[in-house]
Amino acid sequence: MKRLIPVIVLLNSALAAFALDLSEFTVKGFEGKGQLEFNTPEDLILSEDGRIIVADQKNNRLQILTREGDFIRFIPQMQTVQENADPAVKEAAKVNFDKLVSLMKKPTGLAFDKAKRLYVSCMDSDIILILDFESGTLLGTIGKSGKSQGDLKSPMDIDIAADGRIAVAEWQNQRVQILDQQGKCIKEIVYNEQTKKGGFKAIQPRGVFWTAEGKLLVSYPLFNQVVCWNVESGELEWRYGVKGRDRGMLNNPSFINYTPEGRVLISDSQNNRIVEITRDGKYYLNYPIRKGSAPGRLISPRGLMVNNDETLVVADQGNNRVHFFQPGQATLMLREVKELALKDDWGSAMPKIERILYLKPNDEQARELMVNALYYFGDRSFSEGDFLKSEEYFRRILRYRPDDPNVPQKLDAIFWASNQGLIASVVFGIIAVIIALIMIWIFKNILSRFVFRRT
Repeated sequence: MKRLIPVIVLLNSALAAFALDLSEFTVKGFEGKGQLEFNTPEDLILSEDGRIIVADQKNNRLQILTREGDFIRFIPQMQTVQENADPAVKEAAKVNFDKLVSLMKKPTGLAFDKAKRLYVSCMDSDIILILDFESGTLLGTIGKSGKSQGDLKSPMDIDIAADGRIAVAEWQNQRVQILDQQGKCIKEIVYNEQTKKGGFKAIQPRGVFWTAEGKLLVSYPLFNQVVCWNVESGELEWRYGVKGRDRGMLNNPSFINYTPEGRVLISDSQNNRIVEITRDGKYYLNYPIRKGSAPGRLISPRGLMVNNDETLVVADQGNNRVHFFQPGQATLMLREVKELALKDDWGSAMPKIERILYLKPNDEQARELMVNALYYFGDRSFSEGDFLKSEEYFRRILRYRPDDPNVPQKLDAIFWASNQGLIASVVFGIIAVIIALIMIWIFKNILSRFVFRRT
């Protein structure tokens, strides 16, 4: 068991995930009013089965797309009713459509609750719509225009916690409200900035996101920060960002989401890029995306999510399209290798690891997996008595991990095992010489005594 310990440690390290791979990309949509045509798309979320919902803001509608980005339907959309249907059914469908058209003014934020109902914040109508996602039927509304608790004024992003609490970022009211399912205000969060005269003024919030721990992340574009709030205490736990383009800097951050590993993704809108930070608000990575209209470039990114295939889906607002950043060939192959490694199928994994390292020689995960594979084959060759092959595997480890402390021990074990016949012969020879010397000494001693007695 002790011999296996370093291999297990290495395997855990190799299977740890790193940054997203955005090396391949496709785009869907362009400016307009038809299917897959957008006018200032804002938020973007995924349904449980991977369908994409886009808040097509200035077209006053939502567009539902497949996971690949193909058009499915609009909301609002007149429901298809059979010709011989009950007139009351036809009338209900028309009333639902007309009401949604009148209420859905500049949809900006999207969220699902546990019951899979879709919530839509509408910036110009100052309400939150509650929809049946599959049918597009209006189930209810939350809020009305105003400044009191429970009222809304320019609601931007929304998010729903696991316990059902609704967080709403209100631009004109300069606050985040925490509402219950009935729309009653539970708490207000106001972030104040100190003015040059020593006073304080409230800062407008933009994006909201509940963490797995029940903390609330809020973006403040005009202050170029993302802040983590402890909602229960009202205390600020950490904040990230100052204006700029370098590490630790933001410029007009908007929407927030998680990576598959639980780190935080930020749409750094005016820097036209995506930023990743740790869950405690420390810099992790600025993804090297450039500004522009060509595929692979962004202008003012907004809503963003990562799907189960580790594809980053972004509402590319400045280009009026949805952008897909997919993992490249090496990353896709790396996923297969991880699955094979968990099954201990290193025979199938080894050629794939070699291919990944050919494509990306410095990929840390592939290098770690190669070390594990070499340990596996080195130990197997050792147990089969093929010491030359075993030594070759263990010496190859030093190419990927020069300071590995276990390799010298392995090479020592191979040396003693491979030379045990020679060592045994030498030992037996030494023992024979010692015995011979002892016998000579004994014979000499006996002979001396015999001669001495005769004399």
